Amino acid sequence: MKKLALTIALLLGTPALAEDISIATGKLGGGYDAAANSLQQRLEQRGFDVEIDNYAGSDEITLALCSGDANLGIAQIDAVDARASEGCNLKPVGVYGEEIAVILFPPKSRLDELDDITADHAVLVDTIGSGTDLFWHTIVRIETGDDGNKSAWSKVRPVNEPVDLAETLASFGEIDAVMMVRTPKSPDIENLLKRGWTLGELHDKDLDDYKFGDASLYEGRKITLKGSYRKQKGYGYTVRSFYLVTSDLAADRKAFSTIAGAAR
Repeated sequence: MKKLALTIALLLGTPALAEDISIATGKLGGGYDAAANSLQQRLEQRGFDVEIDNYAGSDEITLALCSGDANLGIAQIDAVDARASEGCNLKPVGVYGEEIAVILFPPKSRLDELDDITADHAVLVDTIGSGTDLFWHTIVRIETGDDGNKSAWSKVRPVNEPVDLAETLASFGEIDAVMMVRTPKSPDIENLLKRGWTLGELHDKDLDDYKFGDASLYEGRKITLKGSYRKQKGYGYTVRSFYLVTSDLAADRKAFSTIAGAAR
């Protein structure tokens, strides 16, 4: 009924009911999903009628927002950039948080930075629809675009498999590195570092120079990781995520303000 009401409202040229909120979020049980459930409770306390729909990742979440299947979501900034390039501008209403994009190399690998990999190599980039997969496709788009210099790493063969298989795939010679977008203390990162993998240098000037609005899409940073393994230093990028609303919902200033307060 909510989607029907939204469709009728759009056809009539009138705004959709502000009380009806559909949140597009990530996989069931993930960080985005937990945040969406918490936000749902806060919004319902403020009088909104809220439903949650789960998607594979930020790309699908923003596509749902742009298609009208949802009007509030949580997604990475690179997905917002991708939709903007297609003519759909989503409005940030709150900051969800930050993750880091890193590259790791197997034990005894002679490779230690992004520029070492070429078309002869394969890199694990997590499952299709994941934040890492989105990051990979975004940086390749930047590097092979008009302002990129088409570095050899952009021709690497991406492998879409769960990162749990990284060690097995490396042992079989099927991958030469793994790329991940995670929190610094992610078990996925820590488990590989404990088993002798090396934190590498994920850096390219074209990525540094690429802007979204007036700021860098990804902020390059030195990274130091220390856990139950030897301290490792490398380089990677900050990947920000935001609470987002559609332009229709943003136009309702009262609803927008209330959602902004609930998303803090």
